Amino acid sequence: MGRMLSLFSNHTIKMRLQLWISASIVILAFSIIVPFYSIEKKNRLDEASVQLKQVIALQSLYIERWNQEKLDAIKRFTLSDNAKFHHIGDLKREFQDYAQVNSEFASIMFVEPDGYIRSDTDPKKQMYVGDRQYYIRGKDKKSFISGVIVTKESGIPIITFSAPVLGDHNDFKGVVVGIVTLEMLNKLISRLSFGDSGEVYVLDGQGNIVTASNHSGVNGITQQVTSEIYHRAITNSTVRTAYTGFRGERVYGEYQWSQEKAWLVVGEITQKEVFHKLNALGITIIIISLIALLLSIVAAIMIASKIERPIRYLLRATKVIQKGNYDYQINADKIRTAPAELKQLVTTFNLMSDRLKSNISLLEYSAWMDQLTEMHNRRYMMLKGNAQLQHCIASGHTCSVMMMDIDYFKKINDTYGHLVGDGVLHHVAGILKRYEGPDVIAARYGGEEFIVLLLRQDAQETAALAAELRELLMAEPYRNEQITVKITASMGIAEYAHTLEYGTMVLEDMVSRADHALYRAKSGGRNRVEIDRRGIDEDHV
Repeated sequence: MGRMLSLFSNHTIKMRLQLWISASIVILAFSIIVPFYSIEKKNRLDEASVQLKQVIALQSLYIERWNQEKLDAIKRFTLSDNAKFHHIGDLKREFQDYAQVNSEFASIMFVEPDGYIRSDTDPKKQMYVGDRQYYIRGKDKKSFISGVIVTKESGIPIITFSAPVLGDHNDFKGVVVGIVTLEMLNKLISRLSFGDSGEVYVLDGQGNIVTASNHSGVNGITQQVTSEIYHRAITNSTVRTAYTGFRGERVYGEYQWSQEKAWLVVGEITQKEVFHKLNALGITIIIISLIALLLSIVAAIMIASKIERPIRYLLRATKVIQKGNYDYQINADKIRTAPAELKQLVTTFNLMSDRLKSNISLLEYSAWMDQLTEMHNRRYMMLKGNAQLQHCIASGHTCSVMMMDIDYFKKINDTYGHLVGDGVLHHVAGILKRYEGPDVIAARYGGEEFIVLLLRQDAQETAALAAELRELLMAEPYRNEQITVKITASMGIAEYAHTLEYGTMVLEDMVSRADHALYRAKSGGRNRVEIDRRGIDEDHV
C-alpha cells in the first residue's frame, strides 16, 4: 500500500486528476451497468411472461370457441325430428348434407339407445360403443367433449363431440357423435408462433404432445414431455425460472389448462432471445464506458451524463408500465443529445410499449366481441350481462330475456351462399343494435341465434318490443346489388323467476326457459313470439 502511494505521489496533478476521473468513470460505469442489467433482466422476464400469457390465453380462447362451435353443431342434430323419432336414414342424410358444407368433422354418427351403431343398409353390420365415455355421458343426458384419444380401430388421435337425443318427455333416444382429427387443431395452433424462437404447443393430461406451432419433430401424441413446465402445471406451481424445454434449449414458459384439465396449452421462448437485446445493450454500454475512459475529462463527464439520463427515463418508464400504463411513451426530445445506441433503445422501447397496448386491446376485443356482426358475443353476455342482471334484480326490478333465431337460415346459406348468410347476420345485428341502451344489451349467442337482455322490463313489455322487432325485420329485408332476402325470426321470452329450474345462475335459467319458448315458436310455425309463463305465474302465486 505504501509503495502504491509513493508511486501515486510522483504523478503530476493532471495525471492524478486523470486517474481520479478514470477511476470515477469506471466506478460510475459499474454503478450504472450492474443495477441497470439487474432491473432490465427482471423487466425482460416480465415482458416475456406477459407475452406468453397473452399468446396462450388467446390460443385457449380459440380452442374453447372451436370446441363450443363443434359441440353446438352436434347439438343441432339432436334437436332434429329425425333424431327424436328415430328416422335414421333421414338423419344420416342430414349428416351428409352438413358434411358437404362443413368438412371439419371426419364423421358424424348416431348411437342407438342400446349402445350400438348400426348400418342403415345392412342391419347385421353393427358396432357396440356402450362402453365409450361419450355414450355413458349421453345416457346421463349430458353433452361431452373428449380429450385427445387414440381410436381402437385405426390408432389415429381424435377428439369426439357428443350430445344426447332426448324425446319430448326428456327420455333418452340415443347419442349423436362427431369425430374430429387433430388437423384443425394443428391449424389453430400454428398461427401463434411469435418472435424468433417463441413456440406454443398443446399437451394432453398425461403430458404427451398433441400439436405445436412449430410441427417439426412432433408426430401426434407419441412424444411425451418431461420438462419442468409440465411438472409445474400438474402442481399448479407459479415458479418462473428458466428450464430445459422439450427441444433441449433453456427456455422460459407459461401454461394454462383447458376446461376440466383435458388439455394443457404451453408457451415457451428461449432464454437466449429474452436476453438478446439486453446483452447487446450491456455490451454497448461497456464499449461507451471504455471510450469515455480514453477521452478527456470533459468528454468523459459528458458521455457519462448522456448515458445516465436516458437510462433513468427507461427505468422510470418500465416502472410506469409495471403499474398498468401499457401505452406509456418516452419523449424523444428529452434524449435528443444521447448516443445513437440509447436513442435506438428508447425507440425500441416505445415500439414495444405501443405493441403491448395493441395486443392487450386486441385480446380484450376478441374476448368480448363477435367479429362478424361487430356486436357483443355470448361470453360478454354471460359475464358482464349477468353481473348487470344481478344488480338490477337486487334493486327489486323485474327483468327479462329474449332469444331470437333467424328462420330458415340454413336455407339462406344453401340458396345464396355463406357470404350472403354472413350479410344477413350483420344486417340483423345492425337492427338489434338500434334497441341497445343502458337497459338493453344485445349479443350474438351463436350461429343465427341472438340474445337480448332487457333490464327493468317484464315479459309483456319485452313481448311488445319483440313484436315490433319482428315487424321491422320483415319490413327491412337484406339487400345487396343482386338480391333481396326476406327475413323472419322466431322469438322466445322468459321473465326472471325467484327459483332456478336450469343451470346455477339466474341468467342461465332465464336463457334456458327462453330457449324452450323459442323452440315452441319454431315448432308452431316460426315467425312467432312465445312467452315462458313460469316466472310470470310465480309472481301471481
